[in-house]
Amino acid sequence: MVKQLTPRARDAAQRKVNRITIGIIAASIAATAGIGAGIAVAAPPPKQNNKTDYGQKTKTKPATKPTNAGQAQPPVNDKPESSSGDETTTSGGS
Repeated sequence: MVKQLTPRARDAAQRKVNRITIGIIAASIAATAGIGAGIAVAAPPPKQNNKTDYGQKTKTKPATKPTNAGQAQPPVNDKPESSSGDETTTSGGS
C-alpha cells in the first residue's frame, strides 16, 4: 500500500527531484562542452594546401581530349543525317 504524503512533504520531494534533474542536465552539458573543447585542442590544424575546398580554382591545366594510342582522336561528325531519302532503312518507316 502506498503511503500518502502530506502536501508539504510532497512539495519538498518534488523540489528534491527537480534539483537532481537540473544537476544532471547541467553536468551533461558541461561534459559535452568539455569533450568538444578537448577535441578542438587536440585536433591538428588544417593544412594550408587543402584540396577539399571545391570553391577554389585549381592552378592546373584543364583536361586534354582523350587520345587513342597516343594520337588525338579524329573529330566526331555530329551533323544529323540527311533527310533526302538516299539512305536505305530497314526500320519499316516511310
